[in-house]
Amino acid sequence: MGRYDRTDLGAYSLGLLETAEAARVERHLAACQDCRQEVREFEAVRGMLDHLVQVEST
Repeated sequence: MGRYDRTDLGAYSLGLLETAEAARVERHLAACQDCRQEVREFEAVRGMLDHLVQVEST
């Protein structure tokens, strides 16, 4: 696949994109292993940050 502007991948992984934008990213992800991996990495970091917030709240 050609070059892709990856700036939306972080916003996508946080659920911050509008429906049409998210659908566009999902179409790209279906064909691009590199971007799917990047989204998984964003989601892993998000999970760690969510865990830290929970630990600090207790």
